[in-house]
Amino acid sequence: MVGVKQLEDDNLLAKCANAIPKQSKLPQFLEGARVPLYCFGSQCLIDHESFGEVSCISEDEESILDSLLLAQWEDRAMKGIFRYDVTASEIKAIEGRKKFLAQLNEAWNMDHLPKPEGDRTFHLEDVFEFKSLKQQDELLVCVASSEKSTSGLIASTAVPDEAILIFMNASPVEYGHVLLVPYRTNSFYQFLDASCLQMAVRVAVGINNCCFRLFYNSSPDASHLYFQACYFSNHLAVELMPVDAFYGNVKSGIYISAVTDYPIKTVLFESNQKFKTMMEGSENTSSLSAWECGGYFLFKSRSEFDLATEKTMLKRLSTASIDDEGFNAVKLLCCHTARKFDF
Repeated sequence: MVGVKQLEDDNLLAKCANAIPKQSKLPQFLEGARVPLYCFGSQCLIDHESFGEVSCISEDEESILDSLLLAQWEDRAMKGIFRYDVTASEIKAIEGRKKFLAQLNEAWNMDHLPKPEGDRTFHLEDVFEFKSLKQQDELLVCVASSEKSTSGLIASTAVPDEAILIFMNASPVEYGHVLLVPYRTNSFYQFLDASCLQMAVRVAVGINNCCFRLFYNSSPDASHLYFQACYFSNHLAVELMPVDAFYGNVKSGIYISAVTDYPIKTVLFESNQKFKTMMEGSENTSSLSAWECGGYFLFKSRSEFDLATEKTMLKRLSTASIDDEGFNAVKLLCCHTARKFDF
């Protein structure tokens, strides 16, 4: 239950605003831009809707948002805006039980990015800053909520005041690699909250494509909050691992499991009840990129790509994971948080 109280201090809002770091403003090159806008209908996702039933379309029905996003992405590829053709990169399965995947990306352009310190793979926080965006064509589509009952597409409009802005990633990790940037009132979010996460997941639900993966990493070096997403034709290794449930509640519909037999301690959240509740109860932090955590590794060097083994990848992942004691504390925290939604 949430309580609301009228505050008597009229200067409190100003004090809070001054305490929050300045947010990134809309890049100048986007001012006056006209972009496609996909609007979610009010019936697509409401607070009382079940998490497993949030999609407005059937599994077999083609998603307009999915088609639009990929059409825009491929259009930019034809225009030569990407730094390289990621679809030409060599991909291999690393021999072993975990079914790790490795990509050789010799065309990766590191000149515009901070150089990694001693790592052979690439970090999520190195990928994207607005200073690297220079033209309107890099904004593919905007996604926003609407008061209409059904979802719809506006072919061309100004950047809305509150939306998810979907940019192409000029240095893609995989096919369809995009950046989802929550935007509100001429500024970008700097902190993850339930509303940001809910909107980003709504995009994934609207895409309705089993190959689509949505990622988020908290980076202290990023000037603003953003998600990443791309299409993987195969399951990530972590998705194939068994799980061990340690929390479940029929009333709240929240279930939490630990992924077993995997080098990184991983928690799986599931819910068959309220979508919004699920967003409020989830956490995500890691020193590796999300796709590395999932078992998908990028290499710039042919020799390192050829020599990659399951043993070395297991070691890399294990060094980024917390110990058993710390993981037990995380599980206790998850249970404590989930119990707040028991009703």
